[in-house]
Amino acid sequence: MPLYGPPVSPRPSANFVFGAVLPAPESRCVENLALSNPFDDNADDENRLILGRRPIERGTKVDGYIKFHNEKKKPVSEAGVAAFVYRESGQESSPRSTLAMYLSPQYMGEMGLQDQDDKSLFAFYLKAWCPGRSILDKTNCWFENIPRMASQDSCVRSAILALAGTYVLDYQPRERIRQIAQSHYKNAVILLSMALREARSQLPTESEADCMVAALGILNMIDVVSPEQRRPPNLVPRWLEGARLACRILDATEPGHRYWSPINIQPSEAQTGNMIIAGRAAILALPMAPLELAATDNRQFAWLLQGSEHDVHRVHGGCGMSPTLLHRFSQITYMSAFLWADPEDSEFVIKPGADKLLEELRSLHQWTDASSSLAASRPDSFRGKLHPHDVLSSIKLDKHGIIMDRSSMTEVTAEAWRLAAIIYLRCRLERLPRSHPDVLSPVTQLVRCIRMMPTSGTFFTAQSPFFPVFLLGVVATHKAHVQCALNWFQSVISTSCRSSVPPAFQSLSRIRAWMALNIPDGNRSELPRRISERHPWWETLVSHIASTEGTLCLI
Repeated sequence: MPLYGPPVSPRPSANFVFGAVLPAPESRCVENLALSNPFDDNADDENRLILGRRPIERGTKVDGYIKFHNEKKKPVSEAGVAAFVYRESGQESSPRSTLAMYLSPQYMGEMGLQDQDDKSLFAFYLKAWCPGRSILDKTNCWFENIPRMASQDSCVRSAILALAGTYVLDYQPRERIRQIAQSHYKNAVILLSMALREARSQLPTESEADCMVAALGILNMIDVVSPEQRRPPNLVPRWLEGARLACRILDATEPGHRYWSPINIQPSEAQTGNMIIAGRAAILALPMAPLELAATDNRQFAWLLQGSEHDVHRVHGGCGMSPTLLHRFSQITYMSAFLWADPEDSEFVIKPGADKLLEELRSLHQWTDASSSLAASRPDSFRGKLHPHDVLSSIKLDKHGIIMDRSSMTEVTAEAWRLAAIIYLRCRLERLPRSHPDVLSPVTQLVRCIRMMPTSGTFFTAQSPFFPVFLLGVVATHKAHVQCALNWFQSVISTSCRSSVPPAFQSLSRIRAWMALNIPDGNRSELPRRISERHPWWETLVSHIASTEGTLCLI
């Protein structure tokens, strides 16, 4: 059975998707889909959140994946959620006015936030957590779209407060905060289960589906940043189950069902944000997992390609790259799985498809809302359009060689993702050894990108290329390249901020030690012409990872 979506044929044919397509009609049939709630198994666990972690001293500044300053003054009530001072994030006037609207008494009333602790948690989400998601204000869907849903949907509201409480508890380990966070988490899980039960009998409206996918995205994030709460490595993690469930809901409710022509499909900003959030988690779990054809077959994730050419090539704040590039990661995995399933008869189809995809990645243009000085100097028709060969030469750096403006950070991040896709294609699909020149060239460029990126401060957010850095740590053969990846991990971890980075770094250290003994870097002079005859070293690696580390969380 596919990981999500309708059943696939036992003898599938190659189904490469490079542009928007109409959804399969059967994808609207939800009666036979698995819509079980992955968070049911720990909603009643009163020990899910545990006190005892050392609180951060008052006056400490946290400027990693979340942004705030722990207030020096002692709060009036030690029992409740204390006040935090939130730093200015350099946001434009529009996000500031949106923030003021969210925090207004009228909006708080519409959300049903009467308790001061809940209001403080909501403020923490908006002012500390959301600025740590992205530097692209317009497409920071966690801030722009999801809080609007919270005023309409109790499940989204409870999920937001549970997520905020999970973080606040780290800095104020008090029993009252633990109870509040646990209560909101349980409430969100119950409401989600109720919505899923209704969806089995009646297809959700687009608005209802938007809220369900958003709630899943927030609950997924709680699992992502809470390694201590995750399932054992031999089980599918909740965050991945949640992402796949969100993808099933998107398949059944996406706007393409209302159109006759795929080029006319226009998802809303909220739908696009949800597609990015769900697709990112599901797709980025695939590169470090054993191949399974059903994981990417049958047009899965094709909704990422909906919208105008400008929209699908614009860098999105939810993932740091364009929706098109995110989709290409799934296509690389799909082609690799197709070749793996039928190495003798499929290469004549896979090789041209791989060549076409590689050529596209080499010249892939991605757009950004805020252009660099180079882009701004171009004619209007090209303004904001990043050509891969221009990006790194146009970046503004400080005296330490670090990026000093948000547009440069956006461009370099998008370039890092493009290079990571090429490396992934070369190593997994084409089965090139790590020391091959066609692997070393993009690796060298990726190292240049990573070295100029800050690992804390205003321009460091979840938009930063976590997965590309991990990929670099896996494929690097030169000592300087390895050290670049290690330095990034060590610096990010030093910010003492809850995230999925520390366990990933521990896994990478073990993986590299195992690779040194078990993954020889083959003699490239003896590389067979046919891909199917080359050593599939990536599959050997991910088989080991699956058996020892489980599913890696790289988001």
